[in-house]
Amino acid sequence: MKHLTYLAIFVLVFVACKEEQKQEEQPKVPEFDGISQNIKPGDNFFAHVNKQWYDNAVIADDQVGVGSYMFLNIPQRELLEDILENAAAGEHTKGSIEQKLGDFYASGMDTVQINKRGFEPIKPMLDKIEKINDAPSLMRLVSEEQKNGHASIIGLYISADQENSQLNIMHAVQAGLGLPDRDYYFGTDDETVAIQKAYKEYLSTLLELTNEADPSQKANIVYTIEKKLAEAHKTRVERRKIEENYNKYSLGQIKEMHPNLQWDLQFETLGLAVDSVDMKQPAYYDALDKMVGEIPLQDWKTYLKASTLSYYADYLSKPFEEASFEYSKALTGQSKQQTREQAMVKQVDGLLGFALGQLYTKQHFNEEAKKRALELVNNFQKAFEARMDNLDWMSDSTKVKAKEKLYAITKKIGYPDVWREYDVEINRDQYFENVLKLERNDFDYMAAQLNKAPDKDRWGTTPSTVTAYYNASLNEIVFPAGILQFPYFDVNADDAVNYGGIGMVIGHEFTHAFDDRGAQFDKDGNVKNWWTDDDLKNFKAKTQLIIDRYGEFTVLDSLHINGATTVGENVADNGGISIAYDAFKLTKQGQDTTKIGGYSPDQRFFMSIARIWRVKTRDEFLRTYINTNSHSPAIWRVNGPLMNSTPFYDAFNVQPGDSNYKSVEERIKIW
Repeated sequence: MKHLTYLAIFVLVFVACKEEQKQEEQPKVPEFDGISQNIKPGDNFFAHVNKQWYDNAVIADDQVGVGSYMFLNIPQRELLEDILENAAAGEHTKGSIEQKLGDFYASGMDTVQINKRGFEPIKPMLDKIEKINDAPSLMRLVSEEQKNGHASIIGLYISADQENSQLNIMHAVQAGLGLPDRDYYFGTDDETVAIQKAYKEYLSTLLELTNEADPSQKANIVYTIEKKLAEAHKTRVERRKIEENYNKYSLGQIKEMHPNLQWDLQFETLGLAVDSVDMKQPAYYDALDKMVGEIPLQDWKTYLKASTLSYYADYLSKPFEEASFEYSKALTGQSKQQTREQAMVKQVDGLLGFALGQLYTKQHFNEEAKKRALELVNNFQKAFEARMDNLDWMSDSTKVKAKEKLYAITKKIGYPDVWREYDVEINRDQYFENVLKLERNDFDYMAAQLNKAPDKDRWGTTPSTVTAYYNASLNEIVFPAGILQFPYFDVNADDAVNYGGIGMVIGHEFTHAFDDRGAQFDKDGNVKNWWTDDDLKNFKAKTQLIIDRYGEFTVLDSLHINGATTVGENVADNGGISIAYDAFKLTKQGQDTTKIGGYSPDQRFFMSIARIWRVKTRDEFLRTYINTNSHSPAIWRVNGPLMNSTPFYDAFNVQPGDSNYKSVEERIKIW
């Protein structure tokens, strides 16, 4: 089923200075306007800086939120739309990236042709499902669909072996659900029940649109199967335990464990030479094997039809697209569909993102930003090393290992050194077929890595995407071009603004190498204990303090953050601010006290932190975000870490009695 996940990644946007701008011009200093002086910084610093903006910000009907973070992708897509419109309007050499981008975009914009075809493009798939007559043919079809990006009941991917990071192997994860998380199937509160109802109606509508008899009854069959699968799913908290989610078996072992799943037939269908599998959640596949043997084949056909229709709904005619949107409304609160242009920008970025990224970086990326960002990243390593030296809870022997890992981190900024190529023929009048070709190209791109060393030139996000990430298996941090923009980064801003903006994000990503999960990987990307017993005990005790503290925080009056599922991001937020502050204090401005706009350098640093999390969302989206995302909501990405920051207390004279005041003993310090 279609997973509506809201993965939260760190978001930055770049406003490039014009090339002709003379170096001797005075930098343009971003001002901090709309400060609510009636709200004390120590009571609610997020509101102190952002409340006036928040009260006046309007969420467009076709959006789930507004502001920075992931919502900076909204103006970013306008830039990408211009690129694609120009590509579609021009004449280009067959096979060029401009031709592929322009023709794919144009094929998706031809809604007259798409609507005329109805569900005709997907009929061959539905016919194949109807011809299933036993477990082998069931699993063969599931595997064929894997090549099209549709996982259904089997979730496979290829990446490094966590015990041998120099080799890519096959991994299998739990799958099969259409709701965002397994917990949605068991919730009894009004909001969750409403989502369950909307999902069942969505399944029924899809089946009805393809002329299935008794669509509501069949939707219930699908939901019952999914709920049974959900019972075997691990929770989000359980999935954070790295060692418990690594279970490597030989092909012979899993064939014996799961005779109904036809593992050898699956890999033969996929064209892959698999001799072992890291089964992340074996209990799921144990349950699935049993269900394949017990549930009537006709019910499985119904399930696969609904799953297939849901996966491809947005590529079909308007009734399917509208059904998909109606379901998403229950999760997000969004009242109006986005324009076709914006929908297609996301499709192109998802399927031809590195081709689009080449044009984006040529037109909108300032190479000076890449140079400055790399300087910052290098400075942050030095600041982090100094903080490690001063830790009072870690032994010298563990500090040596930690610093070895810190300086082994690979830094990727802007765009790949080697661009991905797309060996696909794109036709201007075949949108659905283009999607299938590109999905298969993605599968082939992944499959080519099996049983090889990881390709360190590959990126896990496209250059135009507003995000940043740390990859533990490769021990790398990545900042795409889309991330290097205001309010996070401005080549003309003073250091306080940049160190509080992108600086927090850089520090955050570095800290991920040493959060509750990252700390279990060594400098080479292997899961290996490099800690002394006492140091590891101290570290776990400190992370538990973060879990407990954040579990007290609420949004929407009484909805608590899950401290256990967000602990990695919260540790990174706390560490990120501390590292960024220390790095800032190494700069000339950081050692000065000269005010700009009435605020000291330290005050501007912390105000910049608050400003980068200037976000307003719909309540429905925020509720889904809390239930599914590993990040805390924006307000607590500001107020939570600053409770623990003594320099913040000093900068704004936070005193006992202030709502967010914590005594020195209560301030949590890990990194």
